[in-house]
Amino acid sequence: MSFASASGEQRETAAGRLGLEMSVTYGGLGYLLGGLGSCLVLLSRDLGIPRGALSWLSAGFGVALLLVGAVGQRVLRIEPGRVLRAGCGGLAIGAALLAVAPSVLPAQLGALLIGLGGAAVVLSAPALLIGPGAEAQLTRVNAVSSLAGVSAPVLLGALDGAIGRGRLALIFPVPAMLFLAIYGQAKAVTDTLAVEPAPSSPPGRIDVAVRCLAVVAAVCPEFAFVVWAASRIQDAGLGPAGAATAAAAFPIGMGIGRLFGPRFVSGGRAIATGVSLGVAGTLLVVAPLAPLLVASGVALAGLGIAMLYPLTLTRLVQTPGLGLQRGSALAAMASGAAVLGAPLALDWLARGVGLRSAFLAAVPSMLLVAGAQRLGARRAGEARD
Repeated sequence: MSFASASGEQRETAAGRLGLEMSVTYGGLGYLLGGLGSCLVLLSRDLGIPRGALSWLSAGFGVALLLVGAVGQRVLRIEPGRVLRAGCGGLAIGAALLAVAPSVLPAQLGALLIGLGGAAVVLSAPALLIGPGAEAQLTRVNAVSSLAGVSAPVLLGALDGAIGRGRLALIFPVPAMLFLAIYGQAKAVTDTLAVEPAPSSPPGRIDVAVRCLAVVAAVCPEFAFVVWAASRIQDAGLGPAGAATAAAAFPIGMGIGRLFGPRFVSGGRAIATGVSLGVAGTLLVVAPLAPLLVASGVALAGLGIAMLYPLTLTRLVQTPGLGLQRGSALAAMASGAAVLGAPLALDWLARGVGLRSAFLAAVPSMLLVAGAQRLGARRAGEARD
């Protein structure tokens, strides 16, 4: 066997192992994030505190993304695979704490650890899934994340209906996360990360700012729905267990959108299609309808919103002259700003105009994604001219 063929086989094996580990990791992360909205409803009941007082449930993830993004370039120099393993450990411990927390403090600690673990995963993913086809790879692992998130509300709701302790369902991904934390071997398949060449020329600040803004605007409506969709369905007339289960409509829509969307539309058309479906679904959610129709709107919104994040993320990380490590760090910070701000902003709006009307805030955010894409395309055309 020649060296070239052995090297090719090794690369193929490494690529397969990387894809499997990333899929399992994103499946665990998606499961935990997909269960946040249902967990909010159950925590409110279990701890006897108002839903609005649980905004920190997603804030931990946002704060962690900001913190990790701020030091992301230094962290990635350690080795992205190690960052990924540390993230899996944080997800495992955080999920266990949140599942069994008898009071607010351990629940907050669990949410923070899930946030830190998730931030490490989000930071390391663009640095590991690199080279040709990176956009498709990121879309696939995010599709796995969304599809895994489908089961979380269903299992939380079913377990709560059976034994009255639905939060225990958060423990399901813990064994896999612990295994990857201890035995994971994910590494970038190409050698470009180990000695990343210095950018030939710095990117334009406006281009970077527009692409960061697009990531923020794409993630804002996603996390607004992740955290508050179950509460909106509960307000439409379902009980806590039923609302927790029906909230699976959003990750179902997200999973379908990320799994099949790239097969039918791509690039600018994908953004336009995603925004159109997302806005239509949001308007259904805002309408004073029965729970089933509200859940249908949640699913439609998920179908559209699903297409926005992978495209805006890849576009930011691949900004000419930005550099992979800096791009990954900026992507984590942009995501963190959205994850932290969107649920809190929706809660603040809900106190003034009600949760149903507050969901309208997702519409301008999605329109901003479309505007940023058009502006970026126009600036790229001007640069070519």
